[in-house]
Amino acid sequence: MVLVALRLAWPYLLTPGRSPLVRWRLETYGIRDEHGRLLHAGEITSARFLRFSLAHRRTLVRFLRWAATLS
Repeated sequence: MVLVALRLAWPYLLTPGRSPLVRWRLETYGIRDEHGRLLHAGEITSARFLRFSLAHRRTLVRFLRWAATLS
């Protein structure tokens, strides 16, 4: 599971919130701001990425487990 996470995040390993792919995926997932408005990928900051990651950590771990079964 860790290897899948590293492979997916490799170019932006230390700054995943800057990854265009991650920001686009968060946009399609439906990340919202404090007022409930859907955010565009360009509006997703590192702080919003961190808050999203902490709030949805179980779902993200479940996704990584699933992705590890594919490789």
